Amino acid sequence: MMNDTQKPFDIHSYLDIGRRRKWYIIIPFVISVLISFGVYKYLPRAYKATTLILVQPQRVPENYVRPTITASVADRLNTIGQEILSRTRLEKVIQEFNLFSDIRSKVPMEEIVEKMRKAIEVNVQSKTQSDRAQNTFSISFEGEEPRTVMMVTNKLASLFIEENLKVRELQAEGTSEFLSKELGSIEEQLIKKEEDLRNFRERHMGQLPQQLDANLRIMEGLQQQLQRTGEGIRAAEDRSSVLQNQIDLLTKLEPPQLEVGIRRSPAWVPEDIREGTVPEEPIITQYNLLKRELTIAQSKYTESHPDVIDLKRKIATLESKATELLEKQEVLKETRLKDRRARMEGNQQEDKPLSPAPDPVTERLLAQYKEQNTSALLEAKRLKEEEKKLKEQISLYQKRIEDTPKREQELLLLTRDYDLLKTNYQSLLDKKIQSQMAENLERKQQGEQFKILDPARLPEKPIRPDPAKILLMGLLIGLVAGLSLAWFQESMDQSFYNVAGLEEYLRLKVLAEIPNLKPEREFAKK
Repeated sequence: MMNDTQKPFDIHSYLDIGRRRKWYIIIPFVISVLISFGVYKYLPRAYKATTLILVQPQRVPENYVRPTITASVADRLNTIGQEILSRTRLEKVIQEFNLFSDIRSKVPMEEIVEKMRKAIEVNVQSKTQSDRAQNTFSISFEGEEPRTVMMVTNKLASLFIEENLKVRELQAEGTSEFLSKELGSIEEQLIKKEEDLRNFRERHMGQLPQQLDANLRIMEGLQQQLQRTGEGIRAAEDRSSVLQNQIDLLTKLEPPQLEVGIRRSPAWVPEDIREGTVPEEPIITQYNLLKRELTIAQSKYTESHPDVIDLKRKIATLESKATELLEKQEVLKETRLKDRRARMEGNQQEDKPLSPAPDPVTERLLAQYKEQNTSALLEAKRLKEEEKKLKEQISLYQKRIEDTPKREQELLLLTRDYDLLKTNYQSLLDKKIQSQMAENLERKQQGEQFKILDPARLPEKPIRPDPAKILLMGLLIGLVAGLSLAWFQESMDQSFYNVAGLEEYLRLKVLAEIPNLKPEREFAKK
């Protein structure tokens, strides 16, 4: 036989190989199974306990009290988990339940804490029930002692619940405290702005935009009053001029030259005096003139026309004085007529010349005219002072009206900042009230809470090692090892075990085949 002989194979050949090399397959297979069983028995048992926690929403609807914590459950669990899985917390748990007692004296605490972190697992779940998302999460822990694993899992769940309440309460208090500080700061700014506005209004009182209409009405009234005062001044000056003319006329008269015999009225006496009449008073003259002007105005305008109203007012002002003066003139006329008759009768009886005597009527008229002239001058002086004051007031209000646009722009800037601060203050005030309500909600534990749905139970069987997996792995390894060994042995064997293989290899026809008589001999011996 040649060493480099290459033999053909088919399915029957493989079966023959399997029969010939069965012990090469069976022995590694059995050994692998036994080894996998030993490994299963040797590996330490690992137990796992799990608790399911429900994220229960707050009891008061969010429409009434809005929570200050808006982070998702996953984010909050991440924050809480960082706190609970810290070295300080885990060391306390390790010491409380005496975990990893076999290696605590050999391994540093950092490695033990890291090993425990790997043994803890937090999974967030989300289930939809009746169109409502119900958030839950589970906490798991792995260990070698079933009861210890259960207790540690329940301890971790209680730590999560306690930490959640603490975090929510601290966050609510922090939010409320922050809003209180911001509210105090804005309140100080708002008070300062209110003081600035108040000082601005006090400093520019009368020039504010809301006072513009009032200033215009006041100025219009002052201008009308100034017009009436000017007319009063002119009327008083005219009256004084008329009275002064009368006084000058009466003062220039010389004593009469009386003839012997009958007393006659001299030519120097005015016609109205000679006839027993009294000169008409200036007020009466002005009164009659105003009545004529009113008649003309009423023929042109309606009763509501300003000229008609002004003339009626002036007539009403002079009516009482004019009536009184007319009554006095009637009395004077009668007195003068009586005196004239008496003098005429006395002149007829006496032939001797009479000594000149002062005329009492003239003296009374002169005194009366002087008094009225003085009154008219005083009235004109008073009205001029009033006119001066009115002009000053008009100038003041005119300046106020001119400065109003400037003050309006300045006030607009102050008001804009004030309104902005007021809006921010009101917004912060509303948020502060909401945060205080949310803080009270958390303190009374009426907010969102973690509730244990399924507490951790005592694990009945370990999660590691898995006997099915180990046995399956051992079977696969043994089968692969046996087949490989059988194939290797068959490859190293250069023998021919059938005629077909020999004929194909030699390319010659086999003439005879000698059977193996060993099995038949063994059968015959029996």
